[in-house]
Amino acid sequence: MGKSDYDKAISLQPHFAGFYRNLAKIWQSLGKHELTKECTHKALDLEAKYEQKISKIEIFSATEVNMLASQTIEKQTHHIFRSRKVYSQSAFVTVVPGGKGYINTGVTAVITSENKLVSEVSTRNAELIIYSSELPSIYNIEGTVALLSIKWGKNNYFHWMFDIVTRIHLLLLSSLKIDKFVVNQCQKKFQRETIESLGISQDKIIESEIYPYIQAERLLVPSFSYSDGKYLRIPKWGCDFLRNSFLSEEAKKTRYYQTERIYISRKESSRRRVVNEEEVISFLDKFGFESITLESMSVAEQAALLASVKVVVAPHGAGLTNLVFCSSGTKVIEFFAPEYIVKYYWIVSNVCGLEYYYLLGDEFDKYFSGQPFHKDILVNLQKLLDLMKLAKII
Repeated sequence: MGKSDYDKAISLQPHFAGFYRNLAKIWQSLGKHELTKECTHKALDLEAKYEQKISKIEIFSATEVNMLASQTIEKQTHHIFRSRKVYSQSAFVTVVPGGKGYINTGVTAVITSENKLVSEVSTRNAELIIYSSELPSIYNIEGTVALLSIKWGKNNYFHWMFDIVTRIHLLLLSSLKIDKFVVNQCQKKFQRETIESLGISQDKIIESEIYPYIQAERLLVPSFSYSDGKYLRIPKWGCDFLRNSFLSEEAKKTRYYQTERIYISRKESSRRRVVNEEEVISFLDKFGFESITLESMSVAEQAALLASVKVVVAPHGAGLTNLVFCSSGTKVIEFFAPEYIVKYYWIVSNVCGLEYYYLLGDEFDKYFSGQPFHKDILVNLQKLLDLMKLAKII
């Protein structure tokens, strides 16, 4: 049986769970593990919808997005910045009567009252939860509950804003009355500020750090954006929502800060710091840059600051989440260690109409044994000068 036979068969029985079960067995016998997993997930999802009358409220349709190239002085543009056409996924809210949610540091599993996985709004490897005998006691919640918890949503500003707060937008557009919201945690200043700004009181918040396994009379789960080459990790509707929610009308019209060029420091962080930052700051100072740390600022203050500037230079980090507040045409230079390069802020820049440039740091500390995304960055000042000339910053 080949892939073309598989596609033809699915076209004949697209909504029959038993058919996918049988296909999964065939693929398993042939050693086709990815197709086995795909069919198993589809069967679980169809069974859940049939048995529990799960409904889905469509909010945004899928759209095609044209990407502009990143600019750099490197001999070759890194492959992650070469996509020219990607897709913004459809966005929706899934309603699960009697639904359960299990959340740990790596997995969010949405489960029906009949113990079937709703794979469309569960993360990878969530199927393992169904068969686990070591789940904690379930916490029952009356009424309609929105499940927002997701990997890295506990205390990271980027993941909080793009993976949790933007999905609240989907819930608001669903027009459903919601009694409680489940998030990983809501202890940090930026978490409390954003929740309160959206009109959600603290007594409506349940933390999955405390209650990792919950069940509600009606569970709402907004869809999330996947991170791969085909789909847009950060949708335009999400950027628009953040800008409209946290950038005041006054800040859109008035420059609250006089500085037009900023360098965002990560000196308060324990990783991805610029090891020669004093030299970098001294170098940038010659061209009118002001060094900024964002940790002590409110979200509203960060939004007003980024709305005021014309050039942003920064090492890769969550502070660049605030690029959503920049005006169209703002120039961005992002530093990376050669071991860890990601495209999140290239996407944000594309969506928000910003000019994006990146600079790879020099190799150093060849004996570093930590995670690649923890590696500090060594900035070559000559390369930075050349990139600033390319960007017409100087």
